[in-house]
Amino acid sequence: MQKKLELLKAFSPISKKQWKNAAIADLKGADFDKKLVWKTYDDIDVQPFYTPEDMPAESTYGSSKNESKTWVNYAEIKVEDEAKANQQVKDLLGFDTSGILFDIKNPEAVDLGKLLDGLDLTQLHISFRTDEPLPELLGRYFSYCNNQKISLDSIHGFYEADVLENWITQVKTLEQGGIAEVIKISLHAPHFYGLPVRSHAFADSGSNTTQEIAFLLGKVVEYVSMLADAELTPEDVWNNVMLHVSIGSDYFFELAKLRALRLLYQEIATCYGLKKANPVILSSSGLWSKTLFDPHVNMLRNTTEAMSAVLGGCDALLIKPHDSSYEEPTHFSHRVAVNISNLLREESYFDKVSDPAAGSYYLENLTADIASKALELFQELEKDGGFAKAFKSGSISEAIKKVREAKEKDIASRKHVIVGTNKYPNQQEKAHPATSLKKPDGHHLMAQRASKAFDKLRLATERMHETGITPKVYLACFGNLAMRKARASFSSDFFGTAGFRVLGEFAHKSAEEAAKEAASSEANIVVICSSDQDYAVDGESFARLVKTEAPDKLLILAGYPVELIEKLQSAGVDDFIHVKTNAVETLSKYQQQLFATSKIS
Repeated sequence: MQKKLELLKAFSPISKKQWKNAAIADLKGADFDKKLVWKTYDDIDVQPFYTPEDMPAESTYGSSKNESKTWVNYAEIKVEDEAKANQQVKDLLGFDTSGILFDIKNPEAVDLGKLLDGLDLTQLHISFRTDEPLPELLGRYFSYCNNQKISLDSIHGFYEADVLENWITQVKTLEQGGIAEVIKISLHAPHFYGLPVRSHAFADSGSNTTQEIAFLLGKVVEYVSMLADAELTPEDVWNNVMLHVSIGSDYFFELAKLRALRLLYQEIATCYGLKKANPVILSSSGLWSKTLFDPHVNMLRNTTEAMSAVLGGCDALLIKPHDSSYEEPTHFSHRVAVNISNLLREESYFDKVSDPAAGSYYLENLTADIASKALELFQELEKDGGFAKAFKSGSISEAIKKVREAKEKDIASRKHVIVGTNKYPNQQEKAHPATSLKKPDGHHLMAQRASKAFDKLRLATERMHETGITPKVYLACFGNLAMRKARASFSSDFFGTAGFRVLGEFAHKSAEEAAKEAASSEANIVVICSSDQDYAVDGESFARLVKTEAPDKLLILAGYPVELIEKLQSAGVDDFIHVKTNAVETLSKYQQQLFATSKIS
């Protein structure tokens, strides 16, 4: 070992400048920033590599000591029938579920005796969610505990009725009376939180990471102001806050988000005279990253999202079943969801180190960048009068809309890949029943899937299937083997995202043979798949032959040979598809062209 250490000392340290110069040399004159630096939706420049020179003066959060880290493994249960919900909980306890969130739709009439029968309230974290705050429900729960000889000091959980979240997502009057009473009651139970504050409205409507943090903290501060009239001190409010944070699919940014959030939460708390305010964070699945089609991929998304939340330092984890975005979850999907946490703990040992990201050049730098930008946005929010005033003015929804549209543009052009939706679709799949999302009024925020535009395309095609109408695509391949196969694969994937039926990849000995077979096929769309060189030689004759024998067929060329565009269009090519094509706009246009005529049979 000593010899190895001495050998390492023989090599002098390499500076970041030296690394960058080496990369520039390998680029052979190409611009370093344009080629290798990634600009995020937060306007953060992510470098291709990080060195000790990028580390903040101090580690941004936690420590790298080998300290244990644990989290509460939550499951969410909808309560419509108390006995059924109680049995669901007991079924899940066998999978090491340590927390239950009861989503109660009729809280005034719920029978807590039936709902909680046989549950160990000192071992389970029992929590409740209602649409509106109902202090009487929490009072009944605490009375139930007292009747069962259970000390309020020994219960854990929260009561979620985020009135600000309801206000910004629905047309509802903002009232603070009920939530103030909930907090006053929860003060009697030191480990029970009466003010969970959610970030889902922002994340699920397409915000970026810094917006989500800044607006979430803006909500917390707004609650402090709102509840001052109810004789609740900032300390009362702050000590009852639990941050309920949405988890997205951007792995490292989600990890760094929680670390940055802890930093800012503590920093803002000091402004209220609180010396120590380490937030309790519940991370739960968001809707934005989930898909309607190929929903089993949501299992994989849930896994990576859970990893980022745990590594980021969440205190509780709620992974929603992979099918919850479009149907009532099954026992199987509930089991898979809660077992993700078990896999991370028991097989991946994520509970063995408190902050695994500490000391990572990239993650420490990313945490500092996110914290800095989020704090700047939060300060702008407060300078303009606070969260409520900013939301009323529409500035928050407009800021989120700008980011969402940028994301949607990248998704539509397939620059941002959603597996199973805008790339690698299962063309044999039929639609699952979609959940209806309420359309917001004015500038209220609406939860939505990032995949919604492609979902709409697939659903429109399926509606035509039901009437016996099926768009069919013929991939006419000839010439250069490598290029024709690559472009056929691209085209099959492209049309498959809208549910069009691809008849197959047909290889032909000549362009003339390919044109004749394509023209006589049952396809409504013919796609020419070959190399630019082959297009220069045979493209025009292919197009003329197809348009002569089958003038009603849409003729599409895979690729975009700039010098040949005008000639090919004159010969009959209707359109071109390539990697920069906006797939949503283009496929929607094809649907309208085909569905509006009698071309499809």
